[in-house]
Amino acid sequence: MVDYSIFPLDEEIKDKLAKLEISYAFQPIFYPNGRDIYAYEALMRPKNIGVMDLIEEFRKKDDLHTLEVATIFGAVQCYAKRGYHSYIAINSFPAESFTAEEQAVFDEFYADVLGDKGIIEILEYTALDIDKWQSKKNSINRSRFNIALDDFGTGNNNMMAVDIFAPHIVKLDRSLITDIENDVDKQEYYYYYRDSFHKRGIKVLAEGIESREEYEFLRDNGIDLVQGFYLGRPE
Repeated sequence: MVDYSIFPLDEEIKDKLAKLEISYAFQPIFYPNGRDIYAYEALMRPKNIGVMDLIEEFRKKDDLHTLEVATIFGAVQCYAKRGYHSYIAINSFPAESFTAEEQAVFDEFYADVLGDKGIIEILEYTALDIDKWQSKKNSINRSRFNIALDDFGTGNNNMMAVDIFAPHIVKLDRSLITDIENDVDKQEYYYYYRDSFHKRGIKVLAEGIESREEYEFLRDNGIDLVQGFYLGRPE
């Protein structure tokens, strides 16, 4: 479990964090060869409750900020304990940003540990708020984190989100990938997005790959990064 007591944060948020029982699994993200690891995505594993149920609980309390702090501090603590040296991708709410105090504490503990290996994955759900999205982008840009857009093609993660966040990586949702080797329409969508994002200097990641055929099609057609149970399950 994550030990939040070590962080000198505001007492109110520390009290909330102390009530959370959270650990993390890490799913590898691979280069196209399917062997070399580019990054690990940190996946929250709360005790005695599902992740989406936990998020909904905090959303109803209008307190997703606490989960944002819990996620980023917790994921990096677990990453450091495991001794990983690749990039770490951390799920993050699009309208939640660290306070100046929280950022200072995070930098004190983990700036040297991470270096430039941090990736903030902007989630596709929660309310659309353009002003907060822009503030989020500015906050990330002031740090050393890169930006990835998670589950592109679902929720609010569309071309508007690409324009606002200017991500380094776009993760194509599983719904765009399933049976792509047999689906001409999905292939055309893939070619369009691949070329559009490459023109912007954005890497394209296919997530949710569950078969050899899906993987080989993407590998042979210009994908930058790959992820899914066929290649590696969460550790």
